[in-house]
Amino acid sequence: MQAPIKTDEEFSKLFETASQMRRPEQYRFMLMLSIKLGMRPKEIALMDSRWVIGRELRIPLGSSKGKGCRTLYLSPEMLEAYHSHMRGRSGVVFLNEKDQPMKARAISDAFQRLYALSNEQGSCYSGRRTLATNLVDRNVPLPVVQKVLGHSHLSTTARYISVTPRMIEAALFA
Repeated sequence: MQAPIKTDEEFSKLFETASQMRRPEQYRFMLMLSIKLGMRPKEIALMDSRWVIGRELRIPLGSSKGKGCRTLYLSPEMLEAYHSHMRGRSGVVFLNEKDQPMKARAISDAFQRLYALSNEQGSCYSGRRTLATNLVDRNVPLPVVQKVLGHSHLSTTARYISVTPRMIEAALFA
């Protein structure tokens, strides 16, 4: 089953729940990486402070499922969340309670916890699928969406996109 596409209201609920968690800055930034950049759990788990250069987030070769590296861009809000989470420290961005690097499975589990506590259906891929769908809904060309998600093939990107009522209306009345 594919991860469900979420609304802004549902994501707001997740952020509210994150603010109540034991490490709210970590959960907030983790959510942003999923929702605003479409990052995979593996990428989030491997993220290192060396990847952040100014506003650029450079995901190096071997740190993703894809065959290449890619550069994404952090909004001012995301940069603030990053610095708030890191508190001046460097190195691996996401650490567990024992200050050990989190693995991709632990990132997925953190998302599952967050969705469950919010009484929402979803997974670590809901942000990624929602981002892809929203980009297409805003008429962003598919090759750009493909690049953002780090896919080698457009056919993979197409599987992440759902059809929204706005897309249908635009198609019928364009």
